[in-house]
Amino acid sequence: MVKVEGLQRYVHLKNDYKEAIIVHPIMRGGIVPEETRKNLFDEGWTRIGYSTCFDCIEGRSGLISKPPIADFLEDIAKFFGGDRAEHTFGCRAAQFAVMKAIRDYVDKEGSGDYTRIVLSDPLCHYTTAIAAEATGLRMIEAPHSGYAEYKVEAERFREKVEQIKKETGKLPGLIIVTHAEPYYGNLNPAEEIGEIAEEYDVPYMVNAAYTAGVMPVNMRELRADFLTVSAHKSMASLGPLGFLVTNYEWAKRVFQTSRTVAEWSGRAFGKKIPNIFGCSVGGVPLISAMYSFAYVVERVGRWNEELEKTRWFIREIEKLDDVMLIGERPHRHHLLHLETPIFWEISKRHKRRGFFLAEEMIKRGIVGLHRGLSKHVKLSLYGLERHEIERVKEAFYGIAENHAQGFEIELPSAQRTVRNTRGKHNEGS
Repeated sequence: MVKVEGLQRYVHLKNDYKEAIIVHPIMRGGIVPEETRKNLFDEGWTRIGYSTCFDCIEGRSGLISKPPIADFLEDIAKFFGGDRAEHTFGCRAAQFAVMKAIRDYVDKEGSGDYTRIVLSDPLCHYTTAIAAEATGLRMIEAPHSGYAEYKVEAERFREKVEQIKKETGKLPGLIIVTHAEPYYGNLNPAEEIGEIAEEYDVPYMVNAAYTAGVMPVNMRELRADFLTVSAHKSMASLGPLGFLVTNYEWAKRVFQTSRTVAEWSGRAFGKKIPNIFGCSVGGVPLISAMYSFAYVVERVGRWNEELEKTRWFIREIEKLDDVMLIGERPHRHHLLHLETPIFWEISKRHKRRGFFLAEEMIKRGIVGLHRGLSKHVKLSLYGLERHEIERVKEAFYGIAENHAQGFEIELPSAQRTVRNTRGKHNEGS
């Protein structure tokens, strides 16, 4: 039996990182503005789990007018170039909804032309593969170019469509592309792939979990039938929360309401949408997204400024002993994957092995590097001020120099020159 006195350890939880600079690539786009956090507490939205549901009349949170959730979803659809939007339990639930609708379509009216295959990019998020598995769809991947850019070309999708046609006599039921993939931060050729999907008349989904809310995204321009969005990754919101945006044609299928009538009681649930599990998130995550929406729209307009800060950091960090960006050049997204041989060499000699790097960064007030990794590093600087980005850069430089000296690892002479002159350089930047 659980004793109450033994549970006090949960009451006294502390957030060790509440003052730290966050560089975790899945977190930067989801940093909640201070004003949003203040409003959530000042207005009492955190008092209860179902804080949006007091004035629910029709039995589905997406239809609520007070607070104006229905209006908000209309604005979300417009902002991303769609006709209809529903909020979901994260982006993964939005992907599931799409694939469930596709599976139903392929099994019924589309059975003569399409097969239960999803054609995807090779670096999609794992939730894309899980959604396909959960809905009984087979996933086939178009290849990438390999080390060191890992780029995907649209024509590889055309080749795979033709291969699927040859093997099955039918078209894939769905083409999926991850707008910015989560491993190297490459921006995939979503518009060109959309043209191929349109040419073959195959439904097309763009997973914009890492882009929608941080940079301009318009599903019509991408020729997409579905756009899946992560609010807690890229829309300055609390999680779990996502959005599924679609056009009028597919809205009728993916947002089809329940037709179930219980056999004995005769109960019906005609306002519920089975593909999003009836009624979606009705609490603080949704309210946080509403509070943050104007801020998100405004920051998307400053995307080029953010991109320039990211590229400046790449130029500076690559001056550090063979550190190299992995992924496309010029880089077009805030997620960075760096090859870091200097830290790998240090880790071989350090008693904490690969854990030393993240721990050293934490000592310097910077959190978000994956613990245990030193050969490769993933991070994001999206939304940070220039002086904070400078601080992150200096932390990497300081850790490299201090440990290289301690373990007698020779830094290249060019590296010492950068270290000796960087003060003058920074002063003029």
